[in-house]
Amino acid sequence: MLNKVAKMHHTPQQIGQSKWLVPSRRDQPELLDSGIGSQADVRQNLADLWRINVHLGGLSSLERHLYPRLRNSTHNLFCLDIGTGSAQIPLRVEQWAKRHGLELEILALDFSARNLKVAQDHLTTTPPSQISLIQADAHFLPFAPNSVDYVISSLFLHHFSPEQVLAFLRSTFRIARKGLIMTDLTRGWLPLVAFKIIQPIFARSYLTRYDGAVSIRRAYTPAELLSLAQTANLPNASISVYPSWPWRMTLVAEKP
Repeated sequence: MLNKVAKMHHTPQQIGQSKWLVPSRRDQPELLDSGIGSQADVRQNLADLWRINVHLGGLSSLERHLYPRLRNSTHNLFCLDIGTGSAQIPLRVEQWAKRHGLELEILALDFSARNLKVAQDHLTTTPPSQISLIQADAHFLPFAPNSVDYVISSLFLHHFSPEQVLAFLRSTFRIARKGLIMTDLTRGWLPLVAFKIIQPIFARSYLTRYDGAVSIRRAYTPAELLSLAQTANLPNASISVYPSWPWRMTLVAEKP
């Protein structure tokens, strides 16, 4: 399915990659998703992911697309973060909204009770917020069409097969009033080598060290993700690889 979909659309040159820089996609389970590790291991793993997001471009990639759109809104805002993990991205977005005088409510959704326990601990150590935690399956989202302004996610799309990505993009676009902003890893040998190098600093948990390499091999390329978004009939879909090329990419799809 992946090869068939990837051939359906040509990708702009600026998001292309030389084939010799990209290994074939390998879909295999990650330890965290398999329930391996103690609650302390999960907490350390999510702390690693947050550190990686902050320092290696994931957070800035999301913010540079989300914040201008939130700032231009003329009504109270409602966002959904899928695969929220420790909920630190919703907390960061909420803090930004408060500084800019915006009314923002965020639903932070995750399937894992272990992740949500860490998220709840973060929420209880911060001032009262408009963040609500929800345990739900991303394949069966309990939301009506056009019920949230923006659906966001980080480090999440690579968990899905191409067929699941298509279904996920269609369902999330249906529930969004304005659009989707989703960042993820890009698959490539350069990210794999770089991840090995940075492990002593950023990957302190054995879960992070194992799952990080697996995630990079499970990830899509910008060309593949754009093709999947187009196949899912997302209008105006685009992929940005800046400022964190070649490690991260951001899918943006807005409703007319």
